[in-house]
Amino acid sequence: MRTLAHSIAIAFAGGAALAPFAAQAANDDIQKVVVTAQSRSQSAQDVPISMEVVTARDIQNLGAKNLGDLNGYLPGLQVDATQATQPVFGIRGVQPGDFGIGTDTPVGIYVDGVYTGKTGGALMNFIDIQRVEVLKGPQGTLFGRNSAAGAISVVTNEPDDNLDVAGHVKVGNYNRVNMDAMLNLPLGKDTAARLVVVRAASDGWVRNTTTGTRTGGDNSWATRLSLKQKIKDATINLSWEHEQLRQHGWPAFGVVKDPALPQSGYTGVYDAAYIANFVDPRKAPLENDTDGRERRVFDGVTLRAELPLGGVTLRSTTAFRTFSSSNLTDNDGTSRADFRLSTDDHKNAYNWQQEFKLSGKTDTLDWIAGVSFYDNRERQTSSAIVNTATLDTISQMQGGAADFATLFAGLAQAGVPGVDGSSNFSWGEHTYSRLHSRAVSVYEDIIWHVTPATNLTTGVRWSRDRKTMQWYVPARQSPELDALLNTYGPAAGLDASSLPANVVFGAAGQLAATPVNASHSWSDWSPRVVLDHKLTGDLLLFASLSQGYQAGGYNVFTPPNPASADAKARDPSFAPEKMTNLELGFKLYLPSIRATLNGSLFAYRFKNLQDIKLGGTGAISTYNIVSSDQQAKGLDLDGRIRVAPGVTLFAGLELIDQTYHRYQTTGSDGATLNLSGQPVGTPVFSGMAGVNGSWDAPGGRINATLQGSYHGKSRCNDDTRALQCMNAPAFRTGTAVSKADLRLAWDNASGKFGVALLVNNLFDKRYVYNLDGQTKPLGMPFASITPPRMIGLELRGSL
Repeated sequence: MRTLAHSIAIAFAGGAALAPFAAQAANDDIQKVVVTAQSRSQSAQDVPISMEVVTARDIQNLGAKNLGDLNGYLPGLQVDATQATQPVFGIRGVQPGDFGIGTDTPVGIYVDGVYTGKTGGALMNFIDIQRVEVLKGPQGTLFGRNSAAGAISVVTNEPDDNLDVAGHVKVGNYNRVNMDAMLNLPLGKDTAARLVVVRAASDGWVRNTTTGTRTGGDNSWATRLSLKQKIKDATINLSWEHEQLRQHGWPAFGVVKDPALPQSGYTGVYDAAYIANFVDPRKAPLENDTDGRERRVFDGVTLRAELPLGGVTLRSTTAFRTFSSSNLTDNDGTSRADFRLSTDDHKNAYNWQQEFKLSGKTDTLDWIAGVSFYDNRERQTSSAIVNTATLDTISQMQGGAADFATLFAGLAQAGVPGVDGSSNFSWGEHTYSRLHSRAVSVYEDIIWHVTPATNLTTGVRWSRDRKTMQWYVPARQSPELDALLNTYGPAAGLDASSLPANVVFGAAGQLAATPVNASHSWSDWSPRVVLDHKLTGDLLLFASLSQGYQAGGYNVFTPPNPASADAKARDPSFAPEKMTNLELGFKLYLPSIRATLNGSLFAYRFKNLQDIKLGGTGAISTYNIVSSDQQAKGLDLDGRIRVAPGVTLFAGLELIDQTYHRYQTTGSDGATLNLSGQPVGTPVFSGMAGVNGSWDAPGGRINATLQGSYHGKSRCNDDTRALQCMNAPAFRTGTAVSKADLRLAWDNASGKFGVALLVNNLFDKRYVYNLDGQTKPLGMPFASITPPRMIGLELRGSL
């Protein structure tokens, strides 16, 4: 619900604050902000949807490089960009993980109307952005795919008929170097081209003491080339976008440093006695035996056409997207030889999208109707990389014996060279998945102008989705161990086939030793009804009831069992998601005091929300799909006021009470937990506030902004309380989190040159979060910690 005059003061987690021209923008009439949240060009204050708007002025001058940099400063929006190829997006507490290709996120990410919100392709660099619209609540009628909880619409700049050149450089600590350049070139009366190049890199803020490598940084570059052609009344836009990301993975900070643990102290629960052994990861060295890495190559081509046809307008969007990504992660947080687990995830995706949209207006009706098609093909390879010493450790913790150490000692006694009881061999297991998703939808949305001050909007979308999934889990790969056993084992009646085919993916390997397939289809009607009324020219009241839908799917670690008599085992698909949302809101503009105040009361019920949770039957837990019914009620508020010439105060908050309506799961001790009625984890309160000032200075103007964000403590339940709301002697988790940012800038009088000092995390606040990992069920969780203070210097210029 934040609009231009408020969003100009938004700070970004990447270390930016107010744009150089923010004070000037703060004086602009808020009615001038035009958005396309309803697939129509409208003033933001006239749109009866709870939404946030981040403008080009914010993005171009604040240094935000992707959606992750918005986290914390748009109450109600959560973005976990810890891993660029596996980001997590949430709106109003609906923030499920999105790991496997068989699932989707209920927050749709769109760039110029093209759906991109799919795991590795969702978190892309900002490239010449005009604005970002964050729409809260179900948006399926207008946006379609996977927008059950909300949508994030990114709108880029189009080529125009002005010659324009601009550039930007940012340098900072940890060898931060960001650069971007833009060229807009008219090619004739009706033709123009626009080229943008973006580069972002830093070494990272922590050193892995095991390998000597710095990590926690980033390294990517991207480009977009756009061509715009006018043919009489028709307009055609063709764009190509390319991005490459190549950086170290996020550091995994181990909290168990005692080599006698977990074998001698972990009993299956994280009680006070055990967590007393944890060390503070903010003070302990990073010790990872695997330097994580993330890779991504993305290409996208989009063709958009707009053609007036008498009294209606036809719009066509044709898009092709492809990306390949990989994510190698240290999943034990240690460098111990007897506790090694790394995971490697590779994805390849190819999708084609087509939408045709008709729109028209009369004195009483403003209508849109359309049809869209979507075809997506993906491949995923998930690997678990361990060793025989780790498998022995796990076996002993589960009441078994150190079978491999016993085997190697026996071979040594038999005279086998180069082996003894302490020998250790690599052991890798892999799952291969393929997915083919197809979808078609038909929709309409009509605004009826009941009176000059009252509108009634009705919309509906019919969707049909079909997913075909393939699983294949071959035998483990351990070539050195196999060679040893095949060479020396026969004398003792052993060879490589004597070992289990899989240990980590044991159950899946038994069902999918050869490729197996399953298919399922779902269909849905998603309506919305909105009533809005202009009580005065500056006060809009609105009420809405809407539903959102997301297709069901499959878990990459749960293949079907075609021989089973159980229909669910033969087709292990999970049910589609459905969200119903009721909203009452207002948008108030007070031009006499240059102030805005926007608010919304909301309540929703989310059925079959798809999330991921560690579990499974293998020796090491895997991420599996779980479904729950959730509900929430809350309040969104934001506002700003100009208290003096050049001085603006701004603030925003969200209050929310989110609980499980229905959810049963299995606890760490194997007991069934009924979490119905318990909190999901979202803090009751989150907010941001700040002040911006602008003053005349020699040769130009000085702009300064100080702002901060605050998130209340996590609301844990019986399943998450042990680690996510932990109070160990060394550190705590789930605490309230605050952060402040400062920006001080000088811009010359023409606005074509400027320099700025940026300080992100001004007071160097560090927090431990996400105490988790696939070795958590074994008593060896690892943590993530927030980055330290970042300082940067920006230079920008334009012609």
